[in-house]
Amino acid sequence: MSDLDPPIRGLRLVLLLATGTAFVLAILGSFANGRLGTTLAGLSVAVVVAVPLLRVLAVGAHWWRIGDRRFAAVAIALLAVVGSGAIIAML
Repeated sequence: MSDLDPPIRGLRLVLLLATGTAFVLAILGSFANGRLGTTLAGLSVAVVVAVPLLRVLAVGAHWWRIGDRRFAAVAIALLAVVGSGAIIAML
């Protein structure tokens, strides 16, 4: 019997789609001119930044669901630190 947690259903597909989306947006942003190119490149960066945070959220929810509250608390704390940093950066 394995002591490993089962994989989170659907996470692999979401990560593949996010990677493809970031790649396509980066390519389109590279070839588009002006404001459109800047917007597409910015969206590509936003996807690259958001995906790991969404993954931490998914893993934290998974840990909470299986009853491992310590790891879930660490995931919540990590998201709080990143969120606090984002708020401070906007000031």
